[in-house]
Amino acid sequence: NICRFLQFQLTVNITACTLAFFGAAVLTESPLNVIQLLWVNLIMDSFASLALATEDPTDTLLSRKPYPRDQAVLSQVMVRNMILHSSWQLVVLSFLIFGVGDVCQGSGNVCSGTVYVDYYGPLRSGRPGAYDFAGVAGVCPPVFNASDPSTIGADGLPLRAAEFCREAGGGGTNQHYTMVFNVFVLMQVFNEINARKIHNEVNVFEGIMKNTFFIVIVIGTFLVQVLLIEVPGINTAFGCTHLTQDQWIACLLLGLSVLPLNVLFNMVPPSLFPMAGGGLPPDDDEEEEEEAKPRVAGSKSKDQ
Repeated sequence: NICRFLQFQLTVNITACTLAFFGAAVLTESPLNVIQLLWVNLIMDSFASLALATEDPTDTLLSRKPYPRDQAVLSQVMVRNMILHSSWQLVVLSFLIFGVGDVCQGSGNVCSGTVYVDYYGPLRSGRPGAYDFAGVAGVCPPVFNASDPSTIGADGLPLRAAEFCREAGGGGTNQHYTMVFNVFVLMQVFNEINARKIHNEVNVFEGIMKNTFFIVIVIGTFLVQVLLIEVPGINTAFGCTHLTQDQWIACLLLGLSVLPLNVLFNMVPPSLFPMAGGGLPPDDDEEEEEEAKPRVAGSKSKDQ
């Protein structure tokens, strides 16, 4: 049960830390705000520990040989699952962050005016304006300066106001970043089902109905996630906004994608991945061997 929990928790950690780091480095801010990360941490630590650590032992446990003392905590299968699942999650979330969200002026969730950069889908970008407009020639005119003719248009008026770039892109609650947060959480919720199996089993649903804690926690987490996004006031506190029916369907499909992909990931040989997190230090092994020699010698003398 501890290994199940570790597999799930470390997968979430890899995804969340990588997303926050590269988001801050590239976008100058993390795509997930502090309150959202606290909710993810609650899912990862408290709820997941109750859901995964309460699995009852099965008959197959009696057929498996006991682990040796020098067995690593993270097996090759677990490391493979963690790396492949976190990689898939990062690919999906990176596409949502950088491949979705049109760059345009104004406010709202859909561009109503001129679209400067047209990305996939009709959503307006939730990325920081400094990222969306920087480096795109002609999109963000220079700040007005009376002594600089390049900041004045042919009509004698400033090309743009001082706050143009900040107001034109990102900021506030928007459906773009709400979908990023929603897909991230839903992927963790459904990957919690995958984390139930750590020995390369294909059927991750086997025995799931026997664990009431698990079912209640997974369903409860999903319902709370819906409330965080759809209930006015609560969603504002979490930096989210209402999503349409089509957007919810898209989020659910992306979240559920981790289940069929787990079958494909099981086909990847675990031998390609290292074990991690354990084993006895070499000094301990040598001490045990030295202690064992007198005992063996003593037993032989008694037999003689």
